Amino acid sequence: MGFAPGPAPADPSRDTTPDANDTDYILEQYPDRLPETTNQCIFFRTLYDWRPLNNTNLIVWAPSKNHPYHIQLDRPCNGLRFAHSIGFTSRDSRLCGFGGDSVLVESSGGMADRCPIGSITKLTDESLKNLLAQEPGRSLQDKRAAEEGGKPN
Repeated sequence: MGFAPGPAPADPSRDTTPDANDTDYILEQYPDRLPETTNQCIFFRTLYDWRPLNNTNLIVWAPSKNHPYHIQLDRPCNGLRFAHSIGFTSRDSRLCGFGGDSVLVESSGGMADRCPIGSITKLTDESLKNLLAQEPGRSLQDKRAAEEGGKPN
């Protein structure tokens, strides 16, 4: 019994980095490239839940479990992957993939690491499953949740 090859890697000569809804999107495939700025925004008051994938990527749900968004940071945010709580900064009531909005993660010594948001992308069900499948150290329960729709526990 043979194995089918995985998706071909994205063409690095493309002008834009693929976003999380592209079938060939791989977390941190282009670690030296900043994410493409997006015009997606999420209102603070609608944030429902969040889940870090690594120190550069997280998923937030707003306004419910049925509306996932991928947030890619401009740089790694130390401790994000293992954070129990995070904060956000913005100049208005929205988080956007432009305009200097940031994720705050407590670092050693009680200081907050301020990590600029590079892009926010509304996810399809399939792209959410793809991102969750790439999350390192996932438990069996998380794998099953990803297979059943990728919604948080």
